Amino acid sequence: MQKIINQDRIIQDELLKPTDKVLVLLGPRQIGKTTLLKNSFPDSTYINIEKSDYIDVLNSRDTNKIKELFDSLDKSQTKSIILDEVQRLKDPGLVAKVIYDELKEYKLIISGSSALEIANTASESLAGRKKTILMYPLSYRELQIQTNQLEPSINQIMLYGLYPGQINISSPSQKEEYLIELVDSIILKDIYYLNIVKNTKNLIAVLKLLAYQVGQLVNYSEIADRIGISRITVVDYIEILKKSYIIFTLAPYTNKRRDEIGKTEKVYFYDLGVRNALINDFSPVEYRKDYGNLFENFVIAEVMKANYYNKLRYNLNFWRTKWGSEVDLVLTKDGQHKAIEIKTRKGKITKTFKDTYENTEEEIVTVDKFKEFISRLSTINII
Repeated sequence: MQKIINQDRIIQDELLKPTDKVLVLLGPRQIGKTTLLKNSFPDSTYINIEKSDYIDVLNSRDTNKIKELFDSLDKSQTKSIILDEVQRLKDPGLVAKVIYDELKEYKLIISGSSALEIANTASESLAGRKKTILMYPLSYRELQIQTNQLEPSINQIMLYGLYPGQINISSPSQKEEYLIELVDSIILKDIYYLNIVKNTKNLIAVLKLLAYQVGQLVNYSEIADRIGISRITVVDYIEILKKSYIIFTLAPYTNKRRDEIGKTEKVYFYDLGVRNALINDFSPVEYRKDYGNLFENFVIAEVMKANYYNKLRYNLNFWRTKWGSEVDLVLTKDGQHKAIEIKTRKGKITKTFKDTYENTEEEIVTVDKFKEFISRLSTINII
């Protein structure tokens, strides 16, 4: 049984770097943001906006009232202020600006589970004053550290995902219940609360269709026709789901060659446990038709985490021609490329990409080779 024995997160070092800016920590619900912040800033006053009696004052947008509220804090005990779930405020950026400008003796950290409102208002009110940090569900490396396992089961990760809350649950049925509840009552909560979607049933229908299309080209018109909504609505819904940290997309790599696909994106999920809960399929992944798609999603999500946490600066894309030649993942940086094929078993990598683009390395990542691949990713030397 996997069991979390510590709560170390890779992103903690970045949080603790000295800065005079407002720290903005964004990421999905239930991934451990609150625990991380409390552990990182033990001398802080923690306020959960959802449960706080302060919300009326904070929503008043009255600078004097907001200042008075925090002036009452015991300065000998408090060096930092943590405002959690700030997406529930009418104007989180303004509140943060008031605290930052008027209460300079405190370090301010704001956290939330939706970029829909936070990013927009914070960008306007905190221009030049904020440092944004993203946090994802556990990475493979973090799972190794937290559970003291050298080789966590990749098949189990592809089935139940990497949300910390389900790691300590031993019963498969209880894991499934946890994930279904996570999707129904928690992950979609902010979308409902912010009231930015008129028909939530249609949004969920779009999300479920995307769950069946992991690793595939997204056909907006086809999704629109199947649900009976407009194409532009599908595009808007996908953008909302991306900013809610449920899905992400990869754009195609192209040099505007006539034979390359240059616009259509592929869709992936931040967490495969969430994806499987959406389609209610928790059968063993190794026997499923979507095994290859799940492994592709898993690898690309792990590369995305490593790329961000280790500041590798790679652009992540896929590559495909109109004639069917394809590379699952292309890493580019400084004019150099690494073409990665993701296979559940041994396979061959297309030579077309290397023939087309100079300065290209190639690699095939299989289930057996994944651990080796991800452990050296931060030191990949693209020649």
